[in-house]
Amino acid sequence: MTGFTKWHKATPVAAAILLLAGPASAQDPVTWRMTHAFAETSTFYQLFALPFAERVAQLTDGQVVIQPYPAGVIAPSFEAYDAVLDGAADAVQSSAVNIVNRDPANALFSTFPGGMGPEALWQWMWYGGGRELLAEHRRETMDLHALPCGMGATELFAQSHKPLKTLADFQGVKFRTVGSFADVLTAIGAAPTVVPGDEVYTMLERGAIDAAEWGSPSENLKAGLHETAKYIIYPGVHTNAFFQEFAVRAELWDALSPELQGKVTAACELSSMDTLAAFDALDRKAWAELKQGNNEIVRLDDEVVERIREEGRKWIYARADEGDASGNPWVRKVAESYFAFYDDWIGNTSFRAVDHRAEPSAD
Repeated sequence: MTGFTKWHKATPVAAAILLLAGPASAQDPVTWRMTHAFAETSTFYQLFALPFAERVAQLTDGQVVIQPYPAGVIAPSFEAYDAVLDGAADAVQSSAVNIVNRDPANALFSTFPGGMGPEALWQWMWYGGGRELLAEHRRETMDLHALPCGMGATELFAQSHKPLKTLADFQGVKFRTVGSFADVLTAIGAAPTVVPGDEVYTMLERGAIDAAEWGSPSENLKAGLHETAKYIIYPGVHTNAFFQEFAVRAELWDALSPELQGKVTAACELSSMDTLAAFDALDRKAWAELKQGNNEIVRLDDEVVERIREEGRKWIYARADEGDASGNPWVRKVAESYFAFYDDWIGNTSFRAVDHRAEPSAD
């Protein structure tokens, strides 16, 4: 048993779910091969895939076995969903940001530029209608059953060879990203480059790109990105929070008993809480280390942050208009739910205290 799983067992919510789960049914054990979107050494794989598989086995008393495979074993990162659709894998754990081109609604199920922060996104997904929309969307469009299953907090905005601070600083900047943020970068004058994460270090090191967004402080530190470029840019308004999802072929999910379906769902909800807490602990430690290092920390001007938020909304509603015209109702349907929740959150949480202050920025 990993230390991560020992930690989650001590939480009251996890203990309650384990208690309520009860004994497993007598049906034969089910084994699913799960491809993952990240490499074996990645924090995303270590904190998401491995503990989730262990938790499923624990909650189901071994009646459901998840066999996780890192990116590149069954399929490359960007082809993880296709591996399930083609039958090479039974299930996938990935961020839907990798399939935004399949349907722009996927941006809202994963990470959205200028979108919700961790607590708001978690509540929308699990208690605000997001989970139901995700399940319905996957059933209708991909013949999969999907659950939000692992969450991370705010990423660093960029590791950069240039001190990005104002809108003027973005003009012509070659910026690595994925998903809808590529179009947002174009709108503010940058030149986005969409490549898998395992190419980021080399491209930055060789100067093939000017800047790159990749992950949170702990993941960027682990990847050594601070060694490749002088400037660390924050806040990560492009990814205020993100979800991974677990998606399995619908016929395999439907073959489970309702009892086992409930236990796998509980495993995903626990994973959503635990990964967020674990990531946050790692990120605070990594941010403290990065601030003591040789990089320069640069804070984006508020004008840039607000412009990215504006361009993100403009992008999704432009895609909704296109969807309406082409007979795809999903973009608007998901966007209306997402932003109704987000606007309510913005309008009715001002009573809360703020527990952080902005870091001083290098001029």
